[in-house]
Amino acid sequence: MINMFLRIALPVAFQNLLSFAVGLMDTIMVGALGEVELSAVSVANQPFFLYTMCIFGLSSGASVLISQYWGKNDREAISKVFGIAIKISVIAGVVAMAVVLSLPQQVMQLYTDEAAVVPYGVEYLRVVGFSYIFFAFTSSYINCIRNVERVKIAVITFSISFFVNVFFNYMFIYGKFGAPQMGVAGAAVGTLIARVTEFCIVLFYALRVETRVKLHLSNIIRNDKVLSKDFAHYALPVVINEMMWAFGTSAQMAVLGRMSVTALASVSVVTNVSQIMTVLIYGAASATLVITGKYIGAKEYDKARKSAPQLVGLNILIAVASAVALVLLRPAFISLYSLTDAMSVATKAAINSTLLVAAGIMVFQAINMSCIVGVFRGGGDTIFAMWLDVIGVWGIAVPLGAVGGLVFGTSIPLTFFLLRSDEVVKAVACLFRLKGGKWLKNVTRDKQGHLLT
Repeated sequence: MINMFLRIALPVAFQNLLSFAVGLMDTIMVGALGEVELSAVSVANQPFFLYTMCIFGLSSGASVLISQYWGKNDREAISKVFGIAIKISVIAGVVAMAVVLSLPQQVMQLYTDEAAVVPYGVEYLRVVGFSYIFFAFTSSYINCIRNVERVKIAVITFSISFFVNVFFNYMFIYGKFGAPQMGVAGAAVGTLIARVTEFCIVLFYALRVETRVKLHLSNIIRNDKVLSKDFAHYALPVVINEMMWAFGTSAQMAVLGRMSVTALASVSVVTNVSQIMTVLIYGAASATLVITGKYIGAKEYDKARKSAPQLVGLNILIAVASAVALVLLRPAFISLYSLTDAMSVATKAAINSTLLVAAGIMVFQAINMSCIVGVFRGGGDTIFAMWLDVIGVWGIAVPLGAVGGLVFGTSIPLTFFLLRSDEVVKAVACLFRLKGGKWLKNVTRDKQGHLLT
């Protein structure tokens, strides 16, 4: 089990590191232009964050089925699930792209009333919106293929994408190598080029290289009726789960956007740094899902029950190590934003304090990720996870953060904690559910279409 865990977790962690590093480099490079520009890009990326969570929800819902069919070694069913997930993701990409390209100003005004921030955000959205359609295919395919223990393609793709993004950001933000100096719009151009590059690499791999699970156009155009029903049953709660969580996180950004530019800029930096430091947690949760689902699909139920708490324990150890590393590396991260005078002393101080809060939350976040994204989804228990996240975010985090930040004027670090306080409550509920064992469900079917138990 440990070997399988590491074989999946480490490449996925590296993939996430590269993906989040793109966001970190964007904030560093745009942050050199000023706090207003940094805030604008952070706000303008909120629609993409919502869209990303929609795609992640679709592919995570597919993962419930794929991981168990992988344990059953039913590759035909897996290919059909791939087709369902990719088609819906691309449709979602078209819709998201149409919204941000046609209503960029209205989208920005949903998150901030800072008059100086909105025009920069509109400028960014009018370019980066075209990247959504390419991201739809790339992300859904990579998230699905990892469930059959194919993880190298993600590492290769995002390694190339990272350098492409940084190079073209540098070229177009600052006007280097004869390119026009485009500022915020230049960051959008860099992102668009990187997304197109990712799409080309993954499409070539899917059609020409991958042999374990072939991607058939027919499975994208025409969906299997039985599997489509199963996909809707297990994926819809995951999509609702991720979207409600994402809307809640987006609402949290709206709270910060109405506090001050300093609050918005500092939490934007903290979010990017935290994502870098939690890559192993995300990788560990993905490995937990694949292992749990594979055991259940192979009808090795005792192994699934026994390994679940062990896997959660590994996730917690990884989180503790990540939190300690964040605390120790805090000065180094802050210094990255001190290379210019564009960021104020107040913002740097807020970043310093809020990073400590983020480190403390990591352990609770790891429990939730390993249970909700890992064990429960691998075990087909998607409805419980959905309600837990919805109640946690909308019943606890958003109300507490809004009242604290907008009514009582709490400090930026305290407001950040209130906006993430649901992690503590959810962790307790997750551990009780894990111990009870009701999360284990076999969601696969035999050749006659009967559910296996």
